[in-house]
Amino acid sequence: MENNMSIQEKFMNMSQDEKTEEQIKSIQMQQSTNQPWLDIRLTTEAMDYLWDDINGKQTDARNQLNGNISKSVFIEDKDNWFYENVVKELTEYLYYKDWNNYYSVHITKYLPPPVFKLYELWVNYQKQHEFNPPHVHSGIFSFVVFMKIPTHWKDQHALTFSANSNSPQASDFQFLFGQGNGHVKKIPLPLCPEDEGRMFFFPAWLTHQVLPFYGTEEERITVSGNIFFPPPEDSKDIHSTGTDQQV
Repeated sequence: MENNMSIQEKFMNMSQDEKTEEQIKSIQMQQSTNQPWLDIRLTTEAMDYLWDDINGKQTDARNQLNGNISKSVFIEDKDNWFYENVVKELTEYLYYKDWNNYYSVHITKYLPPPVFKLYELWVNYQKQHEFNPPHVHSGIFSFVVFMKIPTHWKDQHALTFSANSNSPQASDFQFLFGQGNGHVKKIPLPLCPEDEGRMFFFPAWLTHQVLPFYGTEEERITVSGNIFFPPPEDSKDIHSTGTDQQV
């Protein structure tokens, strides 16, 4: 009888799509308490601003980034708009979520309020077969915004080489957590066109990777950035050590 089936038995009897959707629900339920990143949706105004930035001045960023991607460019946060209207609140939320920071700044006033700065902003134009291996970022906090997603994770996971695996992952974004003894926990975040405008905001030390997608000539377009505190001594040399580093 179905009522007598254990949760594990029910999970094993699910299709792969049902399992992935169940994992997504589980991740969303855990985020408010256990996960060190924020998962938000940008407003239309913020997305329009980023598209304007993307279509503005660009500087080749490939030799400063870890991605095996054919086109990556730095862009500018004109008038500091994106930081002031989107990133600042998220930065302060995660920073003061650490009780030690809140206590030192707001209770004892032993430290002055920190001054954060968005010094790096760039766009990745990811083509099929390209990928971003496990890496971390510079600075204290980082983010990724999904501007354009040409594929659906259900179709990607259904590709023969992925579907025949016990862990379909084609096209996923993943966070990676070390668990000691060499074990790594993967948190898959499958993506589809409905996720355009979705933003992950996370500590710069949090390892993550982007797996390749297949079957389309369209590009996946993302915008990423790094927030620094304290500010670098010389903003002109901000990229001297690399914007992100392989782990």
